Amino acid sequence: MEIEYGEQISIDAIPDQLDLFILAGNHEKRKFALYDTIASAKKIDNTLLLCYKDEFRCDTKHKSIVPKKLNSHEDIFSLLTKAFEEIQTDSISIFVDYSCMTKSWYYSIILYLKNKIIKSKQVTIFFGYTPSKYSTPQPPKPNKTIAPLPGNYFVPTDKPKALIVCLGYEENKAVGIIDHLDPKIYYLFYTKPALDPKFVKSIEENNASLLKEKPANTITFPFSDLLSLERELTALYYKLKDEFSIIIAPLGPKPFTLMAMLMAMKYKGIDIWRVGSGSDINEYPREALEPKQFLISKIIWSEKSHKTD
Repeated sequence: MEIEYGEQISIDAIPDQLDLFILAGNHEKRKFALYDTIASAKKIDNTLLLCYKDEFRCDTKHKSIVPKKLNSHEDIFSLLTKAFEEIQTDSISIFVDYSCMTKSWYYSIILYLKNKIIKSKQVTIFFGYTPSKYSTPQPPKPNKTIAPLPGNYFVPTDKPKALIVCLGYEENKAVGIIDHLDPKIYYLFYTKPALDPKFVKSIEENNASLLKEKPANTITFPFSDLLSLERELTALYYKLKDEFSIIIAPLGPKPFTLMAMLMAMKYKGIDIWRVGSGSDINEYPREALEPKQFLISKIIWSEKSHKTD
């Protein structure tokens, strides 16, 4: 399937019935914020709760939801195949809450839609994100993995590399991938303004040397305006695509990661890379911001057309 149309919507624009709701369970306090908000007003036919630890258990309020432990991102494909087989309609509506998901999980959902044969003619996916309260950055863990996300890696070309990095608020992550890839040119994105200005302060302090080095190649975007971000990324793609192999490394907020992944589905020649610390990661409580706010993208997929150059 191919992306036909996309837009940012309010939570009030979610349809009254959803065929499937997918979310992730982990240590974060915000994990059920979107689910509870939508389930209180809408009908959800089926729920997939993904987790990566055997000991994860739902609380009493959500005990009817059975967690599905994933051993790898590929397990998502079989779970989606089973879920789609149970839906017998020409038009499917799915909600994906990626607030607590790893990058490879929601990228796998996107790749599944792109590459698998689905009986339904149209699939509408609502990607939802719950912004969290500010947590003080922890000391950075060593970078153990710097590699493309699995599933959509392009063979390197003879073009020089252009790297687009979205800065996070932990130190050294961005420097690590820039040194590793040694691109001919790189651009830095980061959130400004954010819902809490403390995020911006930490990003700028912990990436001060990089930001000072490349001020002309630094692009800021408002956290809550995904259309503005899409326009910035699209303009940069068309600026770079003829001369460079484009790599996007989303180290910052997950809504940027989602937009980068969707760009890679829509346009040729974009690789998405990650920087990871293996299983030894910093864990943050990620309590939902109050009053709760949600970022929701509506993406309509339909039968394949031609991918945009």
